[in-house]
Amino acid sequence: MKLLILPLLCLASQAQAKTSYDGYQVLRTSPLTGEASSMLRELQMSTNSIDFWSEPMTGRPADINTPPELLDSVKQMLASKGIEFTTMVEDVEKLIQDTRPKEETDAKSSGKRYTMDWDDYYSLDTLNEFIQALADANDFASIINIGKSYEGRDMNVLAITKAGPGAPNVFLEAGIHAREWISPAVAAYIVRALVEDNADHPDYLDKINWYYLPSANPDGYEYTRSDDRLWRKTRSDTGSAAGCKGVDPNRNWGFHFGETGVSFDKCSEVYCGEEAFSEIEMKNIRDFVLTLEPVPVLGWCFHSYSQLWLWPYGYDYGAYPENYKEIQQLAIDASDALYQVHGTVFDPINSADLYPAAGASDDWYKSIGMRFVFTTELRDTGRYGFVLPKDQIIPSGEEMWAGFETVVNKVLEVSQK
Repeated sequence: MKLLILPLLCLASQAQAKTSYDGYQVLRTSPLTGEASSMLRELQMSTNSIDFWSEPMTGRPADINTPPELLDSVKQMLASKGIEFTTMVEDVEKLIQDTRPKEETDAKSSGKRYTMDWDDYYSLDTLNEFIQALADANDFASIINIGKSYEGRDMNVLAITKAGPGAPNVFLEAGIHAREWISPAVAAYIVRALVEDNADHPDYLDKINWYYLPSANPDGYEYTRSDDRLWRKTRSDTGSAAGCKGVDPNRNWGFHFGETGVSFDKCSEVYCGEEAFSEIEMKNIRDFVLTLEPVPVLGWCFHSYSQLWLWPYGYDYGAYPENYKEIQQLAIDASDALYQVHGTVFDPINSADLYPAAGASDDWYKSIGMRFVFTTELRDTGRYGFVLPKDQIIPSGEEMWAGFETVVNKVLEVSQK
């Protein structure tokens, strides 16, 4: 199929000072036919000039962040293929500026144990301060440093081990894609409720051990705060002749690595790396998770956006785990519970039915023997995309807690048999 050839710009893929999105617009297509989704998927893999905020897939719209110099070309291309579209975000830079976090204050100066308040988005230092405060306040909790990132940032895990040796383990991972700010915010909301509201659900801590990583991609996350709000990847030096940095950390895991849904172009947003676990951050997580005994019964990956409750496997169509019916039903039940809070609709589906993509962390977690594994794509469904206003953090956390409880109660049920 002949595609529109777009000039190679490496816009947000190159390291540069303070990336601006002046004049950028996010175009939303109508739900795609199979032919249209294949065409746009091919375009996604062949150019770095436009940024697909949501993946091209049959029956769903695709959201395409488009620079001003390519707007006319992209619109003409979509129209020529019979793909209807609307403008989802009229001014990407204005949206970024309107949702910019306030300057952080020191928790001690305000008399609080930690700075986190879920009224805003916070830095890696504040996320680490938060988990340190929970560890300091509870003798059953501690901080485990699992290594440093490429740029030397600490990757700290909060270990909540009140249940003790032999109890079921759970691993919570957030922020693997740097620009998905709602992910670490909601995960922190869940962990706060888990620990500080323990009296409301004592079995959660008495019978389960928890391990929580607030940022799986700390360098990328901090880069979104300082230089490029829409950065997705890690910040490693890939040797790119064009100066493009980083690897998609959710395509870098060693289970069916590089088979589907990836690019080997170092400037691509879905560049999977030269080999599995090429990224030190992914190695650190892998090596830590493999120390957990017993193997965690539940692995959870917080992402955004699209309001989806995904279950593995995602590397190919029809590649379901043995207990997929159990996982699928739990995803349905959790989505139903979530809906009861604010009427937010999450779609519980298999990851590959969304789009096949190999080398994701959730597939790897399932491959090492975790019974339940989920990826939750948080709010919204497209009005704001990755640049979700801060006033949606708490309601997003509230509804996710309801789904979370459904899953945890299932973990307790199967663990007592």
